[in-house]
Amino acid sequence: MGQDFRVSGHDDGRRIDKIIRKKWPDLPLSAIMRAFRKGMVKVDGRRVDFSSRVASGNCVFVPWDDPEAGASKDVSARFRDSRPEIEIIYADNDLCIVNKPWNLLSQPDTAGGESVISRTTAALDWKDTTFLPTPVHRLDRNTSGAMVLALNGVALRALHEAWRRESVRKTYLALVSGETPDEGRIDSPLLKTGEENIVGIDTDRGKKALTRFEKIKGDPSVSLLLVELLTGRPHQARVHLASIGHPLIGDIKYGDRKVNAEWRLLGIQRPMLHSRSIEFRSLPDPMVHLSGKKFIAVPPSDFMGVLSGRGWRLYNRGV
Repeated sequence: MGQDFRVSGHDDGRRIDKIIRKKWPDLPLSAIMRAFRKGMVKVDGRRVDFSSRVASGNCVFVPWDDPEAGASKDVSARFRDSRPEIEIIYADNDLCIVNKPWNLLSQPDTAGGESVISRTTAALDWKDTTFLPTPVHRLDRNTSGAMVLALNGVALRALHEAWRRESVRKTYLALVSGETPDEGRIDSPLLKTGEENIVGIDTDRGKKALTRFEKIKGDPSVSLLLVELLTGRPHQARVHLASIGHPLIGDIKYGDRKVNAEWRLLGIQRPMLHSRSIEFRSLPDPMVHLSGKKFIAVPPSDFMGVLSGRGWRLYNRGV
């Protein structure tokens, strides 16, 4: 009983327990740890600790069979059957930047479900069965715009580290109710309640959240803002902007019911938030050539329709 597998290049340098947990997500953690304690997990024939790091090409033995292995190989093929309805802003061997449509999940919520992953896999005609394009960060289902996916394990870990070091700058466009100040800073702590998926300001228990904004255009009924999220809390822009009396147009959860009803008559069906740009301040090899590069995503038709209706043009301000 048991089986061997080779460590892929995507997992080079990773801890062996994390590789095993990714490969067998339904196996209880207690069973995995018990196998390590009893010396039943081996790398190139030698017993290893759960925290040992492995290299590409190492042979790993685990003391269980894998009845799901045959079925899992069909995942990427199933995704390739999806329609490639997503705009690729940039792609190389390590990462891909897409312009995410609204009403699309970043990751599937069911096996084989439609998501940014499935559409990117189809658009790239992905054939690697050992790794699928993986989002480095998430956008809410109804948020559109620039989104980064890693195309291999080494790039995924390097990009996660870049995010942790704040070496990546993300800006958003937001259409909010009312005329805002020319600029502002919001640093109210945020707390998310799991059951209702509602985020609120909580100065005692909330996590630090910082948002900066600059008004691009505005009139008494609506303002166009350039927003930078200096922290990445769930629903941060939506809650912070609502907290200063300027909720996102179309935001049913945190917005103004009367204002939203008026905008629905004009075809606005979602919160008007768009991930405008991704800028890499510094990246390590093999992505160092992207350091200092900025990638911009054009807003979708519902967003641009509001701007054109008021005669506003993004390029006038170089946004």
